[in-house]
Amino acid sequence: MIQEPDPQDVRLLGVRFLIAPEGVPPPLPGRPLVTEDGSTLFELDGWEPRVSVVASWRVAASGVPALQRVLQPDFDPAAEAIVEGDPGLQASPGAPTGTATYLERWPEDVRISVDAPAPAVVVVRNAWDVGWRATVDGRPAPVLRADYLLQGIPVPAGRHEIRLTYHEPAIGLGLALSGWVWAVFGALAAATWWRARRRSPGVGAPPR
Repeated sequence: MIQEPDPQDVRLLGVRFLIAPEGVPPPLPGRPLVTEDGSTLFELDGWEPRVSVVASWRVAASGVPALQRVLQPDFDPAAEAIVEGDPGLQASPGAPTGTATYLERWPEDVRISVDAPAPAVVVVRNAWDVGWRATVDGRPAPVLRADYLLQGIPVPAGRHEIRLTYHEPAIGLGLALSGWVWAVFGALAAATWWRARRRSPGVGAPPR
C-alpha cells in the first residue's frame, strides 16, 4: 500500500514541487503551476528553502533521538535544528532567523552566502555524508549531521561565505593511481626516447 506523503517529512526535506495526474488533486496543499501531457505540476504550500539559518538547536547523542525529535508534530525545521555533535556556539532561542543564498557550481562544490543576526546552524538540505568538507570564510568548519540526515554548518553572527566540497576517498585514490600510471608511462616514454636518441643522433625532442 502506497502512503501519501506527510507534510512534516516534505518540509523537513525541502520538497517544493509535486507532480500529479491532470484532474487529480495533490495529496498535499499546493497551487498548480502548469499542466502538460496529462500531468500537473504543483508548488507545495509552506515549502522550506534549500538552506535555513536557525539560531536555535538541540544536540542529539545519536541518530535515534534525532530522528524521534524531527518526527514530532511540533518540530519546526525553519526555527530549530537537531544536530549530532557540538556546534561550539551558544544557541539563541527566539533570535531572528538569518538568510542564505545557495549556489551550486557543481554537485560536489557548493557556495552559500549567509547573513546571521545571531550565532546559527546553517541547515543545508543535502544528504549528510562523511566525505563532505566545509569552510567558513576560508577556514575549516565542521559539517554536522543535522535533522537526522541533512548537513549543518555552525557560523557565528554576521555575514559569511560557506564552501561545501565533497571528497570521496575512493575517487582520490583512483586519481592518485591514475596519476601514478601516467607518471610511469611518461618515464617509460622518456627512457625510450633517450635510448632512440643515443642510437640515432638525428632524433628530435620527445613527444609531448
